[in-house]
Amino acid sequence: MTPATHEPLLTMARSALEQIEPLAAQGWAPAQSIARQLRWCVALASGQPGPDRPGPFSMGLIATRELDMYGDRPELAELINRIQQEVERTLA
Repeated sequence: MTPATHEPLLTMARSALEQIEPLAAQGWAPAQSIARQLRWCVALASGQPGPDRPGPFSMGLIATRELDMYGDRPELAELINRIQQEVERTLA
């Protein structure tokens, strides 16, 4: 994959991380899990060495449940799901 291919993923992951980090900083466990996974995605998309992969991705499921079904951030949940799908395609 060329660096240009990574740019849309990097932009999306940084945007989602920017939105989820304030929730994670408040100690909300679902946001902390999503933020950890998004940081890994940012490292992957930027080609930078990062932490070990945080296990199987669950950020899309968490986001749908916590931000869409029981929350008021369906657009953020959708963005996180798109990121997860793109990363899984990249890793396949």
